[in-house]
Amino acid sequence: MAYKDYYKILGLEKTASPDAIKKAYRKFALKYHPDKNKDDKKAEEKFKEVNEANEVLGDPDKRKRYDQFGENWEHLQETDPTGRQRGGTARPSGGNPNAGGFTFDAADFENDSNLEDLLRQYFGGQFSGRRQPNGQTGGSRNARGKDGGDLHAEVWISLEDAFHGGAKMLDVEGNQHRLVLKKGVAEGQQFRLRGKGQPGMNGGQAGDLLVSIRISPHPRFTRAENDLRCKQHVELCTAVLGGKIPVHTLHSDKMMTLPPGTQNGTSLRMRGLGMPDPKHPDVYGDLYLDIQVDIPKQLSQEEHELFTRLAQLKHEKQHAENI
Repeated sequence: MAYKDYYKILGLEKTASPDAIKKAYRKFALKYHPDKNKDDKKAEEKFKEVNEANEVLGDPDKRKRYDQFGENWEHLQETDPTGRQRGGTARPSGGNPNAGGFTFDAADFENDSNLEDLLRQYFGGQFSGRRQPNGQTGGSRNARGKDGGDLHAEVWISLEDAFHGGAKMLDVEGNQHRLVLKKGVAEGQQFRLRGKGQPGMNGGQAGDLLVSIRISPHPRFTRAENDLRCKQHVELCTAVLGGKIPVHTLHSDKMMTLPPGTQNGTSLRMRGLGMPDPKHPDVYGDLYLDIQVDIPKQLSQEEHELFTRLAQLKHEKQHAENI
């Protein structure tokens, strides 16, 4: 097996913290994700390498063995308190040169389930099973089961989907999965579908499917936890005189009373018209309106005369106040 430097794949040092590993994995998984790199074989291979690196470095036990044994981390174990290597004992020998300078005593492996794995590591395809008392080799012992790896996927939803919740269908490596979202699901929230990852081998358990939620940008609203914010355009006369204005929300269209003299850039709050709380779906955040006063660009003759008269009145008032 060619050695893969999982730290280099994730752009990390060997002293990287678990949080740094998680952050680097998310960065590269997003960069090389197949949905963003259609028909790009290099990106597909990079995506597989990034997932493989995260599977090893993200697991404390696997990372420890990888740091100690490198490319053989899946096959070699730590030594036990007596100094014997778990999985077999090898002794120097001047015997059969085809054995690579080592000989194995079957008594050392009498109760060791790792015998076949260790012998295959040293002898490759030359070893096909345990030698029986009659001198024949056979497969009386089944190969050790190996659990399947986890799969990682992203699902893009709209803000409306996050608001209403409901079921979404995912296609991961040709398999369909149903994911039920709670109301108010947040960007980056991760779900674990147990047993939906890579299949196990020789009776091992299947891995899990980890699904990260991505929410597409909305043309009107921005979100901060359970609160929403948007720009609300208001006509000049309404801002000056006050009045009711229609407001489009994710709940429904509402009417809001604008106070007279509302200034451009004022932020007004509409309580309970934001996103639902995922833990308390009957509790909602607030909606904040950032007022944008529209200045008319084209005026009719009558409107121009009225604004001219208004300017004169303002000038006369200021002049009177200065006398």
